[in-house]
Amino acid sequence: MKVEQLARRLLIAQLGLTAVLALGWGVYSGYLDAIAVVYGGMVSIVLAWMHKRGVRKAQERSLHDPKAGMLILYVGAVLRFVLLIVLLGVGFGLLKLSPHPMLAGFVLAQLGFLFVARR
Repeated sequence: MKVEQLARRLLIAQLGLTAVLALGWGVYSGYLDAIAVVYGGMVSIVLAWMHKRGVRKAQERSLHDPKAGMLILYVGAVLRFVLLIVLLGVGFGLLKLSPHPMLAGFVLAQLGFLFVARR
């Protein structure tokens, strides 16, 4: 199935980019910043997984009701946005992670998602 193969490639790309950045940041600034990079990358990976799941559900539902498929996509986008705010808030506020490495991990993993998905 093409969607499953793309999702697997996206996950591998995001994990690889996050690991490389975490290793580099960890060597440069220490392990606490590397943990922040990994947290940011994991936020992106969780959101990508939710997106994959939503697309799969929308495809299945749209066979019977196209409007329901679109509704699933819209609701999924809102949920992912809210989850992004919550997870970043937990990272900044509760876990007290460094903001620059955490955001760098998130952004790099998102860029990996973007570049692999565009192929």
